[in-house]
Amino acid sequence: MLNPKEIHEVLSQTLPQQNDFYKSTYAEELLELLHFGINTKLALLDLILKHREEVLILDSEPLSDKEIFFFTEEYGAEYVNTRIKHKYWYAYPALLRLILELEFGNEYVLYLESKEHLN
Repeated sequence: MLNPKEIHEVLSQTLPQQNDFYKSTYAEELLELLHFGINTKLALLDLILKHREEVLILDSEPLSDKEIFFFTEEYGAEYVNTRIKHKYWYAYPALLRLILELEFGNEYVLYLESKEHLN
């Protein structure tokens, strides 16, 4: 059975190290993966490899002026300028969620919305 440590291991093996900048326990991500039947390290690896190229393109796309303003207000100019310079925005948990959305589409979006209503 997949566990949080294995999630981080697979992400570290398949995605750029620069995106490993946010500490997560991967507990929530594990529940999401299990909900969608991703319950082994191999299944997670296959899922990430299937969508890695597309998600890294999404990660490197320029942000809108509105997004840049928001991130600057939230995290500071140095944070934003570093990410603009190196063309990356998302940490591992966000990349994983983008991959889940690419794989499961609207079903994943509805799942997230239902989780928000419970909180």
